[in-house]
Amino acid sequence: MALGMRISWTVAIFGGALALACGSEDGAGGPGGTGGGSAAGGGSAGIAGGAGTGTGGGAGTSTGGGGSGQRPAYDEKADERTACGFGPGAKTTETIGPDVPHGDAMPFEHIVVLMMENRSFDHYFSKLPEYGVTDVRVAKDTDFNLDPSTNPPEKIERFHESRYCTVDVNHEWNGVHFQYDNGAMSGFVSTSNPGGARAMGYYTDADIPYYYWMSKNFAISDSHFCSLLGPTWPNRFFFYGGTAWGNTKTGDLAFLNLPFLDNDRHSKADKIMDQMDAAGRSWKIYRDGLVSFAVVFKQNTAYFGTAMSNFESDVDADALPDLSILDPNFSGSGQNDEHPPANIQKGQELVERVLNKLMSKPEVWKKTVFFLIYDEHGGYYDSVPPPEACEPDNWVPQDWKFDRLGIRTPLIIASPFVKPGYVSHLTTDLTSVTRFIQNRFDLPAMTARDANAWPMLDMFDFDNPQLMTPPTGAPSGAADAAGVQYCLNNPPGTGKP
Repeated sequence: MALGMRISWTVAIFGGALALACGSEDGAGGPGGTGGGSAAGGGSAGIAGGAGTGTGGGAGTSTGGGGSGQRPAYDEKADERTACGFGPGAKTTETIGPDVPHGDAMPFEHIVVLMMENRSFDHYFSKLPEYGVTDVRVAKDTDFNLDPSTNPPEKIERFHESRYCTVDVNHEWNGVHFQYDNGAMSGFVSTSNPGGARAMGYYTDADIPYYYWMSKNFAISDSHFCSLLGPTWPNRFFFYGGTAWGNTKTGDLAFLNLPFLDNDRHSKADKIMDQMDAAGRSWKIYRDGLVSFAVVFKQNTAYFGTAMSNFESDVDADALPDLSILDPNFSGSGQNDEHPPANIQKGQELVERVLNKLMSKPEVWKKTVFFLIYDEHGGYYDSVPPPEACEPDNWVPQDWKFDRLGIRTPLIIASPFVKPGYVSHLTTDLTSVTRFIQNRFDLPAMTARDANAWPMLDMFDFDNPQLMTPPTGAPSGAADAAGVQYCLNNPPGTGKP
C-alpha cells in the first residue's frame, strides 16, 4: 500500500493483524493535475508543475459580523492562551480562570460526539443568511479560483452543486497548504484538476434541510476549523490526543499501534479515552459500519466499537456512558460518512437518526450535549483563512509546522443548554471539543494545543436552559429518492454539473 493512500475503513482483524482495504485520498482526478501558482496577496510555488495564477476570495470576501461570540466574564486567561502560555497537565481552572464552570458542577452528564468527514463550512452553510441565520461569515457567490489548466485560465466562481455525490477533492498535506496559499484561499481548483471546478460547489437548505434546521435552532460556529492543513488521520488524531505526533498522512502505518511495528510515538501517549479511564469515567464507541476509527490506536473490543443500534438501546434504557464517540459507516454500500463520493444526504440521515433518538427521550435529553463535527474540509472551498495555532509538542513535520489551524468546517452543538440560534465567532478547532470533555470531567491537557484551546463555553447558558423541551418542526433528513437514484445511475461528478 503506497503512502498517501486512504484506508477506506474496511478493517478485518485476523489473529491481531489488520487487513486494510485502501482507496485514494489524494483527491487528484488523475494525471495532468496542476497546482496553483502565485496568488493575489502573496503566493506560493505551484505543485506538480502548476501553471497559471490562482486567485481566491481570501480575507474580506465574507458577510456577516459580530454580536455573538463574546467571551464569558470568567475567561480571564484568553490572552495567555493566545500566546500559547499553557502546556500538558493544565486544567481549565488554570487556562480559563478559577470561576469557570467545570466538573460535576456542570448540569449535564453525557457528551455525545459524532464526527463526519470532509466538508467545509462554506460548502455546506454559505446560504445560512438566506435561511435566516444572518450573524455569520460566509462566502460571496462571486468568490472564485482560477483554473490554470485552461488557456487563458478560467475564472471558476462558486455555484450551487446539484449532485449529491462527486469525485473526491484534494485534501492532502501539500495540496491543502496550496489551497490556503498564504491566506489567499486560491488553490482549491488547481490542486484538484482535472475537473477541479467541483471544489467551488456549495449546497443549500434544499439539499441538507435537517442540517439547516439544526443550525437555526441550536448553536453553531463560523470560526471553527479543523486542526491542521491536511487530511483525515492527522486531524482525527488531534481530537483523540491533542496532536498528530508529526503525522501528515492518512494511512501511514508507521504511526499505528500495530503488533508488528515498533512504534512508541503515539502508542504510549494519552488519548481522551485513557484520560477517562484514569478518572474512573465511562466511555463507549458506537459505529454504524464495520469498524471505528479508534481501532488504529488499539485493537481490542472497546476500541473496535459496538453497533449503532446499541447506542439507541442505551438511550432507551437511560444507560449512556459519560462519553459516547459515534462513527459513521466509512465504506461499502451503506457508506454515510459524507466523504466523497458518498451521498451527503445519507450522512444527514444518520445525524437525524441520532439526534431524534436523543430528543425522543426527555430523561436523557435533559442531561446530554451532542456535537456534530467534521474531521476536515475535504478540499472544498472556504473563504476564511485559518488562523495561527499553538504547536502541540516537539513532533514537527519536515516541511510545514503544526502552527496553523486547517480549513473551516461545520460545527453544530445540540443540547438543552445551548443558546438557540447562537453563532460563535471565537476561534476553535477539534481540540476544543476535546477540551470541552476535559472541562466537564476535570481532566488535564495532553498537549499545548488542547491546553490552549477554547472549550466553546460561550455557546451555552447553563443557568437558564431554553431547550429542555426540544425544538419541533424539523424537516425530514431522509435522502431524496431522485438524488439516490442519480448517484446509483451515474459516476461521481467532476467539474461543474
